[in-house]
Amino acid sequence: MSRSGIGPVRKDLDLGVVTHVGMVRSENQDSFRFFEPPEDEEFRRKGRLLVVCDGMGGHNGGTVASKTTVDAVVEIYQRSAVLNLRRLLGSAIERANQRVRELGAKDASLRNMGTTCVAIAVRGPKVQVASIGDSRAYLLRGKKMEQVTRDHTYLNDLIDIGLLTPEKAKNHPERNIITRCVGMGETLQVDFMVRDAEPGDSWLLCSDGLYNHVEVEEMRDILLAEESQVACQKLVELANVRGGEDNITVGVVKIVEVGKDFVSAEENGDEEPPPELRTPVIALEDPNRTPRSDFLISTESASPTPAPRPPALGTRFWKALVVVLVALVAALLFWKSRY
Repeated sequence: MSRSGIGPVRKDLDLGVVTHVGMVRSENQDSFRFFEPPEDEEFRRKGRLLVVCDGMGGHNGGTVASKTTVDAVVEIYQRSAVLNLRRLLGSAIERANQRVRELGAKDASLRNMGTTCVAIAVRGPKVQVASIGDSRAYLLRGKKMEQVTRDHTYLNDLIDIGLLTPEKAKNHPERNIITRCVGMGETLQVDFMVRDAEPGDSWLLCSDGLYNHVEVEEMRDILLAEESQVACQKLVELANVRGGEDNITVGVVKIVEVGKDFVSAEENGDEEPPPELRTPVIALEDPNRTPRSDFLISTESASPTPAPRPPALGTRFWKALVVVLVALVAALLFWKSRY
């Protein structure tokens, strides 16, 4: 298990991070970075940042994509003069996307690489979340564990329009088809969510190697019982005991005390945007999650949790059904062409 890259952390936060190759894969294509400015004034301006990425794209490509992304996100976050956390995370992920695509254009072996990305920035009384792909962020407040991010997957789109239940999706053979990722195209569709920070809150960021084997209730119980680093270790061990079919990365941020000495975006003349922004896209992928931008189909925005199935099969349902069927046919044809 590895936790390299974590420096000193101020005592108002309890941080833990573990990444592991798992029990099946030969290479760990997950990456993470944590950033906390050592200088007090910069810390007041930027707070701290945790990023988790799950790379994909064949031998070496996934590793390059995920490491390039976490490095670029932290670099831009650290260097930028922008204090609006949403804009700051958005520009950092956009720059990471450019770098991944530039590397893919120069090296044919990296052409189809990409990565998921989930990040949280904690500053004063606010936590800003950014997400693209199917890596997740959870919030534990009291004894309630909530998935804050929405998986950008083909099956989640089917759930949203009532063609599939979450229970059936759990072990579905196409559960690895993601619909958005860094490296997929010149423009990105990133979800942004903001939450208040409260003492005792625990934020958990992870790749799908964790939640494919560990239930939310089990995550909650371990977080409640252990300090952050021990919790991460136990969660990874549990995923490995149950098969460890993928790389596993877990980061836990427990807020011991909410910081009161910080610089807000308003003080810097940089007003905050609306708290949540989601922009829709469906991009068809092969089941090995090798990202491509060949097939992009726009659809209407989806809520962070599956929408209830409408009582009547109205126009919206049939339009959504057509989109899904077209997407499925294109995906299957693309997959068949690769083998």
